[in-house]
Amino acid sequence: MSELLLRARSGDETAFAELVDGFRGELHLHCYRIVGSVQDAEDLVQETLLAAWRGLDRFEGRASLRSWLYRIATNLSLN
Repeated sequence: MSELLLRARSGDETAFAELVDGFRGELHLHCYRIVGSVQDAEDLVQETLLAAWRGLDRFEGRASLRSWLYRIATNLSLN
């Protein structure tokens, strides 16, 4: 597990931001493709990152962080 992920898990919001910032654009596009609305996609990215922050202790690392974020974004978009 990376040091950045360990710091984020211990409550370091800056470390979490560093972990996920590179995925914002692609998550936005992913959500937009599902919901068809730029504004809704922006909201869904925020909800995705909030859900990831709250559930970071449940991230097992069996898949990549990117895959995990996409799964959260997909589930939120479909709901």
